[in-house]
Amino acid sequence: MFNKLKEDWEKFVRGYEVSKDIRPEILSSWYRCEEMKVDFEFGKGTKVTDKVLAESLSKRKDLIEVARPIMENVFEIVKDTSYSVVLTDEKGIIIDLIINKALEENHKKLNFVLGSLWDEKSVGNNAIGSCLAMNKPIQVIGAEHYCEYHHRWTCSAAPIHNSKGELIGCFDLSGRAEDVQAHTYGIAVSSANSIEKQFTILESYKLMDTTFDSILDGLMIMNSEMKIYKFNHQIPEIFKLDETEIYNIKIMEVFKDFNIVSNIFNNKQKIKYSDITLVINDKKIECSLTISPIILGNDVIGAVFLVREAKQIRKEISKLAGFKANYTFDSIVTVSSKMEELIKTAKKISKTNCSVLIEGESGVGKELYAQSIHNESFRRNAPFIAINCSAIPKELFESELFGYESGSFTGAMKGGRPGKFELARGGTIFLDEIGEIPLDIQPKLLRVLDNNKIVRIGGTFERDLDVRVIAATNRNLLDEIRDGSFRQDLYYRLNVINLRIPPLKDRKEDILELAKYFLNELNKENEEINKTFSSSFEGKLMQHEWVGNVRELKNIIQRAYHMSEGEVINNIVLSKQSGYVNKELTSFNLKEIEKDSILQALSVNNKNAAKAAQDLNISKATIYRKIKLYSIDLDKIEKLAQ
Repeated sequence: MFNKLKEDWEKFVRGYEVSKDIRPEILSSWYRCEEMKVDFEFGKGTKVTDKVLAESLSKRKDLIEVARPIMENVFEIVKDTSYSVVLTDEKGIIIDLIINKALEENHKKLNFVLGSLWDEKSVGNNAIGSCLAMNKPIQVIGAEHYCEYHHRWTCSAAPIHNSKGELIGCFDLSGRAEDVQAHTYGIAVSSANSIEKQFTILESYKLMDTTFDSILDGLMIMNSEMKIYKFNHQIPEIFKLDETEIYNIKIMEVFKDFNIVSNIFNNKQKIKYSDITLVINDKKIECSLTISPIILGNDVIGAVFLVREAKQIRKEISKLAGFKANYTFDSIVTVSSKMEELIKTAKKISKTNCSVLIEGESGVGKELYAQSIHNESFRRNAPFIAINCSAIPKELFESELFGYESGSFTGAMKGGRPGKFELARGGTIFLDEIGEIPLDIQPKLLRVLDNNKIVRIGGTFERDLDVRVIAATNRNLLDEIRDGSFRQDLYYRLNVINLRIPPLKDRKEDILELAKYFLNELNKENEEINKTFSSSFEGKLMQHEWVGNVRELKNIIQRAYHMSEGEVINNIVLSKQSGYVNKELTSFNLKEIEKDSILQALSVNNKNAAKAAQDLNISKATIYRKIKLYSIDLDKIEKLAQ
């Protein structure tokens, strides 16, 4: 686009054939510049005298006072881009501006500063000068500027009128051409409209505005004719519309599925949706919504719409649900040089936004690292959501991760439900046991990771995401790829940065360090007891194979602590479970304990897997998988229960 504009401009200023692709308003401005003999190789602003500037500032004092808050609000919206916000008088003299720091030097070079004149005669066509010349909004991009000095820039401006319709100034957004955004034109227009209406709003509704604007949620009032006649300052922000557009919202179209006439006006009922997507002027608004009837006597004279942004709701949900990371790198107990080097690497990658794959045997502390990375990152104040992929039934996997829309399947919640990816927006999602993810879900997950967008089940549009993904596995995913149970492209998408946590048997110097840490924690919980390890017990700890790693070690220390009668922990014999004989420490195996626990739960619940799973605090899918994994004979369970 920029190359074509440059070519068209070059032909025009050199007197060649004029391209038909040039926009009419741009072409007419070029002709005006040519007629005024503007130097197309120049284009710096002309500083007016101090006297002229002072006169303009005095004349347009009210305009500046009204416009300044709006300029500041707009700058808050665009400050992360390369845009500055500018206000001029009717002649094109800059009477107020908020400069983006990234553009400060460029402002000085172009004389784009307070007191500079930016009409077409002085600097060629630009959004300010052309807007004032034509008395209508305009956006000028790159080589659409007549002067070559401005080809690196884009600007959008809209005229400002007083109550009599007289032109009194111009509102402008200017920035780099490569950062051009279509919405800046709309921002300029809506800002100019807001400035024009400000005095009327302040005079007529000052008291009501003060009350409305003290409410953090969006508040909008509709009359009996289905017209919006009042709203607070949150509504334009939530709906991403200017005030004129909000007044023109067609209630019966936007809320056509809500049966407003029947529910509100006839039955005088409140309508409430905890999670819904509204479509207003082709803009999708995710929010919660409550519509309450305004009743006077026995008649409904209107309704109040209370709107809250979805991101605010999800932030509150995350707090209530405990979606946060509790561990930091300081929580990792180690004296191992391997582990210290790994922590150093993990801290470094915490500052990035890359996907991370954490590999390691069961029980080495993969989630501990995931939480630590999150808490070391710039996302630390946002949600941390951990998902155990092995604990989700296959048929619920997609809805759990990606959410669903209202009515998308039998049993779907009214208004729909966000998935874990949406709830993690702005934060981190931890996909534990990623190797367990169903094969048919993998391409959908890959698409989400590639596009940073999500489509709910039953949905028709994509929702933007801002989520860091950390995955973990105890499997060899390359073997899974060769077996056809894991997609290679998904593996490489997740494995941008790899952390492999060594098993406990490969860092034996940590065994006693961790054991003493767990013992110390237990002693803190039981203030009247202060137990210690015997050298014999410590020796057995060092000799053990540690198939279950740190989790197994913690389990053994807890058992030893609670089953040891004296102050010195010397040995431990595991209790008899489900017909299994006692085992000495040296033959301890985490998988055997897991199998014993499942056997006992099935026995107590008369082989009812659902009840056993509930007792064990695991899902039905998990217990059925474990029954198959350990070849548990249900007939034997039945005999044990009798």
